Amino acid sequence: MSSERLSAGTRLGKYKVLAHVATGGMGTVYKATDTELGRLVALKVLDASLADKPNTLERFRREARHAARLSHKNIVTLYEYGHVNGRHFLALEFVDGIDLYDYIERKGRLEPEESRRILIQAVKALDHAYQQGITHRDIKPSNFLLTRDRDRMRVKLTDMGLARKTGEEEFRVTRAGSTVGTVDYLAPEQARDSASADIRSDIYSLGCTFYHMLAGHPPFPDGGLGERILKHLQEDPPDIRQFNARATEELWELLRKMLAKRPEDRFQTPSELLSALKALPAQTMEDGPIHLPRAPFARARSTSPSDSSTAMFPEARQDKPPTPVPRPRSRVAEDDPSLLKLSAGSLQTAARQYERAEEARGNGNLEYAIELLLKCTKFDPVSVVYRQALREVSRSAAQRRGLSRWIAASLSALTSRARVQSAKRSGQFLKVLEDGEEVLVRNPNDLKTQTIMAESAVELGLLRLASWMLEEVRRNDPSHIPAYRALANLYEKQRQFGDAIAVWEEVRKLLPHDGEAARKINDLAAADTIARGNYRR
Repeated sequence: MSSERLSAGTRLGKYKVLAHVATGGMGTVYKATDTELGRLVALKVLDASLADKPNTLERFRREARHAARLSHKNIVTLYEYGHVNGRHFLALEFVDGIDLYDYIERKGRLEPEESRRILIQAVKALDHAYQQGITHRDIKPSNFLLTRDRDRMRVKLTDMGLARKTGEEEFRVTRAGSTVGTVDYLAPEQARDSASADIRSDIYSLGCTFYHMLAGHPPFPDGGLGERILKHLQEDPPDIRQFNARATEELWELLRKMLAKRPEDRFQTPSELLSALKALPAQTMEDGPIHLPRAPFARARSTSPSDSSTAMFPEARQDKPPTPVPRPRSRVAEDDPSLLKLSAGSLQTAARQYERAEEARGNGNLEYAIELLLKCTKFDPVSVVYRQALREVSRSAAQRRGLSRWIAASLSALTSRARVQSAKRSGQFLKVLEDGEEVLVRNPNDLKTQTIMAESAVELGLLRLASWMLEEVRRNDPSHIPAYRALANLYEKQRQFGDAIAVWEEVRKLLPHDGEAARKINDLAAADTIARGNYRR
């Protein structure tokens, strides 16, 4: 079990913790700032309970050693390895983005051309590691981060915890004949013995990742742990064209070679694979509804419905459209606007209103800022940014002298809590989200309304918006047990097992004898282990 989470403001040497990002099997990752250099970092802190275990500590140090050898635009940069007051940590490049696994989950499956472009960058990362004599041994979608770099998608390889340098002693981290890696992406020879894994094993795992992009699932998604390992050893994967009609025969032949059972039948080096990928005929990408991933892309800019395929690869666009109005970036991951079928026009209008609201806010015209921000939440009900800004301005307005007359004059124009409750009863969940913000303008700490809005967001499938709203309730009332339970269940639904565990831990602190909390913590810990692929014999 992970040790107590570091709170915002905690110092670890020269690093100041800003926010929790994720909790995993070995520890916790935080967004932090380097107070000396003034840059953001991802601070990966080894769980204190694991630091006394030689194998785990060695794996952590090994990650630092290997990452320190690598310097490439497609690999997450290591800034520092250190330990302060018994806490071991890695300070890494902070990547404002989403991992490939979650991106595929969001889109269902990727088009062949998008998959090929992502894979080219992944292979470049693998080739750089290979040139340094390093085999990653845990290639999988969740170990590739996607971010924006000058309005283009950048793929970055991360997590060198299982990597091994040529000639490095295997027993330091694993027993002889043991298996490390993630089952759904595990090369046959690596399943038999991790010590036999080499760059061709990484190529097989990358093939499984490629398959996952195209099909929406890995090659052998069904069955128990042993059954899936056996399939990697003995069975050929189904033709990818069964799951993705736009995949060509040439692409399938390349993928089959990556997934060959015998290492000698695969591409022998990343550069050989890279040449084959670049030789594939480039395909156009189908137009379709907006399917932008979570932050940073979801709020990076608006695109027209027919432009979704080129939004992340501008170089593929044939006709240059008018520059859309940029939308503000969220401080938290957000839901996809396409869940509510929002038009590009609505999103652009909201962005323009937000710019005007920020200007009014800067000039001290809070009344006008509130009016504009209320319009933002109606044009783009999905956005956390607009709601967060609205609540901040509302609190400032409530504290300012002389606004009591404005509030009194506005009461008749604001929707009452009773109307919000009525809208919820009649199933008008979008109206609840719209009118609820007007109620909160008068009373930003109205927890009942915030809870109703969170429930309505869930009904609309806006799970991230609902999570944010429940976090707001919890922040305003740290003993609001129903909000804790609802939030934990939402995190579990989104497969954010570490966050769900942390919330149930808070419930257990408030209610030490709560049986559900104890059961959930154990169940989620197991689910987190399975999801992250921490399978060992």
